[in-house]
Amino acid sequence: MKILILRLSSLGDIVLTQPIAAFLRARFPDAQIDYVVKAQYAPLVSLMACELRAIPYSKSRCFHHQIHKERYDLVIDLHGKLSSFLIRLFAAGKRSAVYQKKRSIRKKIIKGNPDLAISSTLDLYNSALQKLGFSARLEAPRLFPTGSSPIPKSSAKRIVIFPGATYYTKRYPLSYYKELIEISPPDWEYIILGSAQEHEMGETLASDSRVINLCGQLSFDEILALLNTADWVISSDSGPMHLAAALERPQIAIFGSTHPRLGFAPQNPNAKIIAQDLPCQPCSLHGFESCPLGHFDCMMSIAPQTILAMLMSS
Repeated sequence: MKILILRLSSLGDIVLTQPIAAFLRARFPDAQIDYVVKAQYAPLVSLMACELRAIPYSKSRCFHHQIHKERYDLVIDLHGKLSSFLIRLFAAGKRSAVYQKKRSIRKKIIKGNPDLAISSTLDLYNSALQKLGFSARLEAPRLFPTGSSPIPKSSAKRIVIFPGATYYTKRYPLSYYKELIEISPPDWEYIILGSAQEHEMGETLASDSRVINLCGQLSFDEILALLNTADWVISSDSGPMHLAAALERPQIAIFGSTHPRLGFAPQNPNAKIIAQDLPCQPCSLHGFESCPLGHFDCMMSIAPQTILAMLMSS
């Protein structure tokens, strides 16, 4: 049995496919299971603990012909775009399925229908298995770091912050994060994580001596190992939110222009979700570079004191 899973990006979406891979590994313990993903996310696949072979995606003809040569029995497309359609076409699997995105429901939610909700993106991914005739009760996504934390845990309360997100309207204001740090107990420790592009954000917060900026400096394995030492993880609706959830860390997930009703809530019993449920929220599936209405109340109305009270709760 040869199985091909397709999910090229992004970080959070890839994390959410782990239960699919885990189901397939349990159902076909001796199968070759390949996972096509963009090269920067390939190390993440090895942390799913499902004995997967990560294949870095390429637009080249050579890549697609190599996929064709594999002669897959099952092809499961969890990406659902033109790029994955072409891979699926070349793979010519004996059986294949694409997950149901429920675009129409998401559009209605964004247009203001308060009665609609998608339980989880994970349930949407499960639709691909159902199309293939599998009845799967999927567990929440889990990741398994193999190394140790680059910064050993001290007695101080450790808060990890991911300040970034692809779009501005998904980011909690940096000035609010700065205020949160300033008003928190003096013996707390803060670590800022994110991509190299978010290093400047980290430097802004690192003006406080209790803050360590590691944006762009750690591998996925190191990030996960460090998260395992955190007392709390704070992020917006972003890929790192799902990293923390996959470790079941206590976390605060802050939603701005998006909303949990779109299916993006962290699958974590230890998560606290902040969403203001404004009439204009959600206004987008992925976020904007600025608030369409000019006020950005979905984030600006969340006071740092609100987050501090959550952090103080345990």
